[in-house]
Amino acid sequence: MTRARGAGSVRAAALGALALPALVLGAPAAAADDTAGAGALSVRDCTAVDLEVAETGREAAAGTVYIEFELTKRDPLSPWDDEACTMYPSVADMYWGDSEGNPIGAHAIREGQGGSVFALFPGDTATVTVARPNPDDYDPAECRPTQVDGAALFFQNDEGAEYVPTGGLDRVCANPDLGASTVSAITPA
Repeated sequence: MTRARGAGSVRAAALGALALPALVLGAPAAAADDTAGAGALSVRDCTAVDLEVAETGREAAAGTVYIEFELTKRDPLSPWDDEACTMYPSVADMYWGDSEGNPIGAHAIREGQGGSVFALFPGDTATVTVARPNPDDYDPAECRPTQVDGAALFFQNDEGAEYVPTGGLDRVCANPDLGASTVSAITPA
């Protein structure tokens, strides 16, 4: 009887050992299904690769040029890509550059840090406005007015930049201590 009990105990332990990994392996899937059912989804951050950026408006007032840029979510690059991406309400950085994208002058100062994170789906747009002061309002010897060819926009959690040509219409102070532009919050259009 002792021997039969011992064999039964060994079999039960072996079956339990096989069942435990199956339960553990099945647990994350069950937990993931519960999380997805609760509406908690993870959408990756929008990057320069996801967005087509174009200048859509330009106005001048009181020695400042206001340039509006439209950010349009491109179609996914592959069928495995997320349809949407997460857009933060402020850029990480922005500067004016030459034709090769090299920075000229001061990096922009972010304003309007309020706002909420939002999703952009293919075809959706958002806008951001850059206010560029007139370099002629500064002493030319200190400012060193220089023509720029475009703007480089860096988005939150993105190592790349979207360089947007502006047709050589802009001049900025090459001296980084003068004439910094400001950049608004990014808002859904």
